[in-house]
Amino acid sequence: MTNLLAKRAKALHLGPANYCWFLDPSKALCLKLAGGHARGATEPLIGMCDSARCPQATHHAGHRPVWAASAESKKVFIATIGRAQRTEKARLTTELARDERVLAEIDALSGTGA
Repeated sequence: MTNLLAKRAKALHLGPANYCWFLDPSKALCLKLAGGHARGATEPLIGMCDSARCPQATHHAGHRPVWAASAESKKVFIATIGRAQRTEKARLTTELARDERVLAEIDALSGTGA
């Protein structure tokens, strides 16, 4: 049991918005996004993390404030975008939907309706 926990502990990377369980580099979205620059990587590329899409990332109740703040910021920006900036509005709307999906998943897992 201790060996299993030690192996898992080495794979766990804590982030403000998710936990990265870097168990299989071939499944890490950050490495796929980096392409050839990430060959032989033994740790995730935190700066390229898209935890809402990575199969090795998990979100927990402690991460909710980060996602909620991100969603609120996007709502504010979307409300101030003019008609001429349709592309930016569409991009932010897509990102807001992702934030809201993660928030819903966190709420469902934690049993809250926050």
